[in-house]
Amino acid sequence: MKKMAYSLVIATFERPSALAETLESITAQTCLPELIIIVDASKDDESLKIVQSFEARLPVKYERAIEASAAGQRNQGARNITTPLVGFLDDDTTLSRDIFEKICSVFEPDDAENIGGVAGRIEGLQQKQPHGLLWYYYRLQAGYPHPTYGGKLFGPAINCLPAYTETTGDLIPADWLNSTCVVYRTPVFMREMFPNFQGYSFMEDVHLSSRIAKSHKLFFHASALFQHHDAPSEFKRNPEQMARMRIRNQRVVTKDVLQLSGRVFEIKFFLHRLFSTVALLRRRDKNSWKEIIGTWS
Repeated sequence: MKKMAYSLVIATFERPSALAETLESITAQTCLPELIIIVDASKDDESLKIVQSFEARLPVKYERAIEASAAGQRNQGARNITTPLVGFLDDDTTLSRDIFEKICSVFEPDDAENIGGVAGRIEGLQQKQPHGLLWYYYRLQAGYPHPTYGGKLFGPAINCLPAYTETTGDLIPADWLNSTCVVYRTPVFMREMFPNFQGYSFMEDVHLSSRIAKSHKLFFHASALFQHHDAPSEFKRNPEQMARMRIRNQRVVTKDVLQLSGRVFEIKFFLHRLFSTVALLRRRDKNSWKEIIGTWS
């Protein structure tokens, strides 16, 4: 089957070694992109040197970021995309050789263009079936029962990965998609685009994809596999600041997309903060109290 043409946008920030491994992984793809745009917010030229070293093997284009924002960098790169499909890839991933062949093949037979986006599957990471108090908490926040809540978005912007037991096929219907490795129809993406989230841009993928889900179908692809190495970054070094960002951006998604407001909104968020605090206390690591402070500040 013919594969639809796609391009990739990679936002990067001072991870030259990780970026090199990601680009190396792309060179082995059975279905290569027509263009790869690297949008770099680094303070030095190390990532630029990495991109230049791949120019003979990949159709790469380097851009300096207008702002150091994962969401902003992705939007910046996507404005230059002309292929029917646009993909977003983190700079710390290792891909299976056929991942984009599998993802792009989903769009090919969709003549009605009902499918808006398809995301790959992170190896070793999935929604575990909730039990006991956690299931009842999800039930309370969602307002409906579900065996796993896999792929769902509900309550104060609680977003769950698929459990990959939702169906026996490869395509798992979802309310949202992550941006670690995802492909959208370019016109659909350009209509919505990532929100104006700053820095690490936590939940920018949820805000975008759940808006697209209002008009198009979204899927996780169960056999389109990749590894996410979750490389350290400057944005992740302050756990209190990260927790504050999580809460702030969850509130934005809850209001903008899920359209909760008033007393219901505040009750759901109070319960979310309370439940998160209990989970952090049970974790008992050195950053727990910093994250609790950020959760409530």
